[in-house]
Amino acid sequence: MNRGTLVTFFSHSGENYKVGTIDKGNARIIAEMISHILGVPEYEICTENGYPDDYEECSRLAKKEREENSRPKLRFPIPDTSDISSIILVYPNWWGDLPMAVYSLLDAIDTKGMKIYPVCTHEESGLGMTDRMLLQSYPDASIMKGLAIRGTTVQNNVSGVEKMLETYLEDCGFSIR
Repeated sequence: MNRGTLVTFFSHSGENYKVGTIDKGNARIIAEMISHILGVPEYEICTENGYPDDYEECSRLAKKEREENSRPKLRFPIPDTSDISSIILVYPNWWGDLPMAVYSLLDAIDTKGMKIYPVCTHEESGLGMTDRMLLQSYPDASIMKGLAIRGTTVQNNVSGVEKMLETYLEDCGFSIR
């Protein structure tokens, strides 16, 4: 089932809530693990202007983007998804929602008939409204059961996260390497 699968991720390094300052974002770590476990490619969702390293500044910008329902311009070309039937979408929970950059990508590709597997990093709010927002925003896609992982767990228990991901991916029907 791994053929036709793409791991997409939006990640933030710098200062993170309850995690402290990190060089590698939680969602990036998870996406790299999933890509390795499944042997599938990954695509990083980055905005042209990026986000501040400072947690409070980043949080203010994320909230403003959400309130304005903005779609920030992406830094990298949109991947060819014509042969993709499943996207494993890895992202942080920002204000109970997906980062607006994730919408920028999903709006730019044809999600009709695609399976989207949400994998969300958080500290206290789990998936928040992210799974419902995906269902509402992309009704022609199949939004699959999501997985929420605490950022502190990602930073402090890599082997535990890897086991959690393997179980989730197997439960979703993927073939583990």
